Amino acid sequence: MAALKFIFTFIIGDFIEKVMLFNPMLTYSVRYKKVYAHPSHLGNFTIHQLKETQFINGNLTIPPNFFADKVMLSVCPFWLFCRCDADGINCEYFQTWKLTDICTKLKDKNQIWSRWYGSFDPPVVCPFDKVHYQMRNGTIDLGIATLLYPLATDYQWRVLQKIYGNNRCIGVMVIEVSIFGYRKKIKLIPKL
Repeated sequence: MAALKFIFTFIIGDFIEKVMLFNPMLTYSVRYKKVYAHPSHLGNFTIHQLKETQFINGNLTIPPNFFADKVMLSVCPFWLFCRCDADGINCEYFQTWKLTDICTKLKDKNQIWSRWYGSFDPPVVCPFDKVHYQMRNGTIDLGIATLLYPLATDYQWRVLQKIYGNNRCIGVMVIEVSIFGYRKKIKLIPKL
């Protein structure tokens, strides 16, 4: 009888520990592998982690010679997405986002890029008239990313964004990232 009670307690205890103490809804987190600008004098970025979340911090420098004729700088209205296998190898073209009127879209709230561009100081608004921009705790909105493409967690991603000035490319920002889901442990609040 004692052995049966032990087995029953072990099974129930294991069930409570593995199932009942975790939120049944997935929580998503992003892992940045690399973030860099090409050419390298355009910017430098570092990846920082706070608990389960990673952020990008760094500097972006627009070459001052692009401001000589008060030419409007703009972010090229496309992002190129490549998806890679789980190891980050064997990448293939996935899709390109082409946007019109990028200046007003940078101001839009609740977009996949809103948290990313909202992390720049001074704020990224058109026309770009500053030489130095600093990014603090930049990331993407994972809720929107997984709504747009629920299979996003099955791949690693390489995203390229071109930066234009005087109608010519002055640089490219490359982000290598993966998104994964996990179940958060529920914090038990003891009754007093």
